[in-house]
Amino acid sequence: MKEVNILTRKDGSQVKIVAALFTGRGLALSIGNDVFHRKDVNCQWRLCGDRPTHVVPWSVDGYIKHGRPEMFRVASHGEILKTNSVLMSRVRMEANPS
Repeated sequence: MKEVNILTRKDGSQVKIVAALFTGRGLALSIGNDVFHRKDVNCQWRLCGDRPTHVVPWSVDGYIKHGRPEMFRVASHGEILKTNSVLMSRVRMEANPS
């Protein structure tokens, strides 16, 4: 099961957040996130990296400005968590239909 959230920014660029549900051993649920970005609707989607950029010297300010993973530079934590929340709401609805 997946939830896809496409956000259009003021500059015309778009961010696509994909939350995918996974089950592990013992039926434990986990969510994986991918973030894609494109400059405008005519461009191809590009997967954003999830690894921090190496910053020398390591400092909080340097990390915030240059070191954060690309996915967190184009999408906020809140936008990603909102997508996850919508996915989990769907899971709960399917598990407990009214």
